[in-house]
Amino acid sequence: MASRGVSVLKFVGTVSLGLLTGLSYTLSTLTVPSLLELPSASSAAKAFNYLVSTAKKHLGTLTSVSASSFLLAFLLSPKPVRHPYLLYTSILVASSGLVVSDFVAPYLFITKSSSSSGPAASLSAAAKKQKNERAAKRAQMEASYEVLGSSSSALSDEGTASASGEDIEAEEEAAQEVNGEEVRTEVEGFLKKQMVQTAISGLGFLMAVVGIWGDGVAQVFQNEVVVIQA
Repeated sequence: MASRGVSVLKFVGTVSLGLLTGLSYTLSTLTVPSLLELPSASSAAKAFNYLVSTAKKHLGTLTSVSASSFLLAFLLSPKPVRHPYLLYTSILVASSGLVVSDFVAPYLFITKSSSSSGPAASLSAAAKKQKNERAAKRAQMEASYEVLGSSSSALSDEGTASASGEDIEAEEEAAQEVNGEEVRTEVEGFLKKQMVQTAISGLGFLMAVVGIWGDGVAQVFQNEVVVIQA
């Protein structure tokens, strides 16, 4: 039963690692480069933010399942057949996820933008700044209208409505004024991280396939020896 459980863990770990390598390769060669071809920086920023949040969730899940499966297979294997490739593969998979994490990546990829929260942060900061400026001007206008008295109440209402319209226009202008260089820097940084993760996870997948093939060959050889001795 123990050997069957180890075999299941090896299978789950290998399949998860294969999916992880394929997903990371697809992101680095097809999906992420296509973002650089979008017509506007704002649309690229929105697509990139959605892609990053979704990709991190799936990549993290596959990394955890694969690394834990190989580690458990190594720990549960009987000592005579406890091959170190299971431990090495688990370490490689965990390293592939650690290298591209937010804790290590800023020290390895110097092209990462100084803004830690990405293009969306610069977009919201610009909109918030302009909105605060508009609100301050509107407050000054309302104070001056109160001094003028009831004769200027109609002008005050009109000014407030126009200020609200200006707020909306300011937010729209801020959305259109996303810095294209910052977006490109974020996309290229994420692309480099995916290339590194593809290389490390691909090496781990190759090691796992060779190791499992070696386990099968060794098992067949042992069975043949037993048959000959019998």
